[in-house]
Amino acid sequence: MKTPGSPFYVLRFTFSPVRVACCALAVWLLSLSSAPARLAADRWTRLTEEERHQLTRAERYAEQRNWKSARSEYELFLQLHTKSEIASYAQLMFAECTRQLGQVNTAIGEFRNVIDYFPDAIDAGNAQYSIGVCQTQTGDAEEAVKSFEKVITKWPTNDFGALARNEACKIYWRLGKPEKWAPHMEFLATGKYTDPSNLRNNAQHRYLMHLLMANRLADGLALVEGARKKQDGLVTFASWTADALHGHHIPSYYGEKGTKARKTIATNAVAFIEKQPADDAALKTTLEHWCARIHAYAGDTPVATARFAALSKKFPENDTFRGEYAAYLRASGKRAEARLVYRDLKNQYVADTEIAETYGEEGNWKSTIEAYQAMLTKHPQQVDAIQWRLAEVFRHTGKYTEAIACFNQSNREPQSLFRIAECQGQLKQHDGAIQTLVGVLNFFKSAAPEAQYRIAGHYAAKGDKEAAIRTLKTVCKVHLNTSWAGQAHQDLSLKYGVDVTLGGAAKKEDK
Repeated sequence: MKTPGSPFYVLRFTFSPVRVACCALAVWLLSLSSAPARLAADRWTRLTEEERHQLTRAERYAEQRNWKSARSEYELFLQLHTKSEIASYAQLMFAECTRQLGQVNTAIGEFRNVIDYFPDAIDAGNAQYSIGVCQTQTGDAEEAVKSFEKVITKWPTNDFGALARNEACKIYWRLGKPEKWAPHMEFLATGKYTDPSNLRNNAQHRYLMHLLMANRLADGLALVEGARKKQDGLVTFASWTADALHGHHIPSYYGEKGTKARKTIATNAVAFIEKQPADDAALKTTLEHWCARIHAYAGDTPVATARFAALSKKFPENDTFRGEYAAYLRASGKRAEARLVYRDLKNQYVADTEIAETYGEEGNWKSTIEAYQAMLTKHPQQVDAIQWRLAEVFRHTGKYTEAIACFNQSNREPQSLFRIAECQGQLKQHDGAIQTLVGVLNFFKSAAPEAQYRIAGHYAAKGDKEAAIRTLKTVCKVHLNTSWAGQAHQDLSLKYGVDVTLGGAAKKEDK
């Protein structure tokens, strides 16, 4: 609250209930943040020593997210330095602290004070943007987009202008107004503006999706060529198109319409790419690869399979093409066909590993185990990694004794020791598990908190409640600054009804 007589003293505004125009925005709206950053260095240098001292106090509280104390300090700055050239900034931050404290409607009035009293200050633009943020938080999407449009009109190239344009795009899209969304997204993708939040990259990919849906492929290529070096433009266009056709991109934005359009987009895009000049043999091969991926990502299985097969046949020495072809077959459920392709890889260790994994994906654990066991003699340089994989299969299939033997051979301490203790627990060998974990305590200090916590679990499993509680208290006391202390504290409270401090000391009733 400003002091009477000060040029910054204003009455608080009272607002009528805002309209909830788009309830579906609720979760997203709460995630918005305001634009104000800390005071720019060039403005800081022009402050008096007294102004710097007071502002430093306020900024320190703001950095700590102690919004109540920060707001008091910004308010005191306004009382002490009514004619300061950064009074607009102090008022802006006073308003932001108010917003952070959950007083959103009041904050709107405070942000408006910045605009009313300092209309020509750069902070006025930040304030107008922040009003839009507040209005989205209250659910008034229509008023929010009007506020963002004001920022866009007056400060189109500032960082908060770009943020406003980005938020306006979100609202227009959710309100089903693509005709208003498109020009703003195009500007974010191609225009010149200050971009500390790196909005441009996402906007370029997002706007390309719009062009793909509209079959404006030449415009899409021009967009990419403007964003990247021209000689890399066609390859980048192909890679971005493939990315856009992933199941979680175009379908997530365009729904069923986007899902249905994917194969058509892929066919049109590949035809367009193949019509572009590509005299360089390496470039042509790269584009062929991306065209196969485009069909694969679009879910066009027959075409993708044929293209990958042709690439593998044309370049039999290329493990990348062959491996990706096999991976695609595997992802399509054609694991037997994938194994045939893997067998022709030049890197036989990779081939054998992938083949073993395909058996596991089919639930054929017997063949998985046999494949890994055969690899032990075939690939002696990778024995440690193979033993680990084999141990994990044994553990997964409940063959804990065999798993322990393999983990012992994997040379991955302390991870292998944790796995061994887990297997011993499954075999009801809790004393052995505790001894294994004591070894972790003694020789792997960084893993000691987890080991101590797991020891408590084994005491509990063998029925020694007092030892379990005592060990959990030790975790709270000795390993206070770890997540394991938090878990131990929760176990003591919920499982055993023991209330202790995170430092391990029992409270009065426990004593």
